[in-house]
Amino acid sequence: MKLIVLAAGKGTRFLPLTHTIPKGMIPLLGKPLLEWALRPYLAHIGEIIFVISSPLGEQIKAHFGENYKGHKVSYVIQKEQKGTLDALCAARDFINLGELFCVCNGDDLMEESDIENAIREKSIGIGVSKKIMPKNYLGIEVRNGYVTGFNRHDDSTETHVEDVFYNGFCILDNKIFDFEPVKTRDGELGLPQTLFANLEKYPLKAFEFKAWETVNGPADIENAEKFLKNL
Repeated sequence: MKLIVLAAGKGTRFLPLTHTIPKGMIPLLGKPLLEWALRPYLAHIGEIIFVISSPLGEQIKAHFGENYKGHKVSYVIQKEQKGTLDALCAARDFINLGELFCVCNGDDLMEESDIENAIREKSIGIGVSKKIMPKNYLGIEVRNGYVTGFNRHDDSTETHVEDVFYNGFCILDNKIFDFEPVKTRDGELGLPQTLFANLEKYPLKAFEFKAWETVNGPADIENAEKFLKNL
């Protein structure tokens, strides 16, 4: 199974550092974030396709090369950073008709057992994790093992909420490229938003992940490194 890694994001929360290096090359415990993000997949996927930006993405290309730990590596540039669906669509030429493939964000850290269990099911779906997150993140409603929609949180004064959240992992096929893009509140083309708009014809299994750590900004570095030390 191929793995498409979405690694073209601007990393604005890490500015000014990300003026000069891509977010995926920010070091965690002496290695780039992307190395840690890839590690749980390596025993379970084949080719790796990085979606990168230009020119900073050339640093990712220089680091991983054309072969990484026995995996063929390819690269495609997201010309305009218009969101996660736009990034995924940049890699559409690498996917064959009816072929299942994995998608991950380059700033999400997982456990290998969760990745292995999801891939073994050979089903279209997304990864979900129960976690405390900022309240502006949309929760995920799940019924009988399948995603049924978003859970929007109330207007209470709490800044964070515990819920089930999308963790950036997907198993999809090429039908995703034919869907009408759905915009996020920021006007970008959202991958989960587009998937959720098509649940009736494109059911999504909910892969329940025990562990997930996301690296959104500098405040997340300490927890991310603790997560990695406990793997």
